[in-house]
Amino acid sequence: MSRKNAIRSNTPTEGRERIVQAAAALFAERGYYGVSISDVAQSAGLVKSSIYHHFENKEALYIAVLGETCEQLRVEMQANARGGNWRTRLRSAVLTLARALGPRSHAFGLILEGITHAPSNARRSEQAITELRRKLFGVLVEEINNGVAAGDLKPADPTMTAACLVGLTVSVFQTGLDQSEETGVNFALDLFLQGALRRKK
Repeated sequence: MSRKNAIRSNTPTEGRERIVQAAAALFAERGYYGVSISDVAQSAGLVKSSIYHHFENKEALYIAVLGETCEQLRVEMQANARGGNWRTRLRSAVLTLARALGPRSHAFGLILEGITHAPSNARRSEQAITELRRKLFGVLVEEINNGVAAGDLKPADPTMTAACLVGLTVSVFQTGLDQSEETGVNFALDLFLQGALRRKK
């Protein structure tokens, strides 16, 4: 893209949003190493200097994409996990997560996959992963705590319990079986609860 044909954003906020949106699509399609700052600038219709005005480097942009994607998913999970008892809300949250990570929506999974090997700054990467987990697991942790408080679930580390539930759900969808998100989530959640539910005496 020539400099004269590149479009400058009208406002800093607008420019940042365009950059993140363009980068998210590219990272999802090509992975971290398959995307350059020039690619993002071209996709966003901006000059490279506009990218560096908002982000120090590609790693910073990548982490920003992860953070905003996770925040959007967290908000959606929280919005759907309303009404009913803790089990109903937990199922709704897991179903929302499954639609983002399942076979019918690969974008987030592709972005998430890269974080384990892409950034060069180990400390920043670790902080990003911690924040990512907090956002993804927050709604699940809350409902797991509600289940423990109700006397239905065994007391256990709620974050680890949520991680196990997410791992089980993702594994179900990685089987390649032709099934709906609802069917997969019901199977994963039922299997999870067989081990997590407190046995009534």
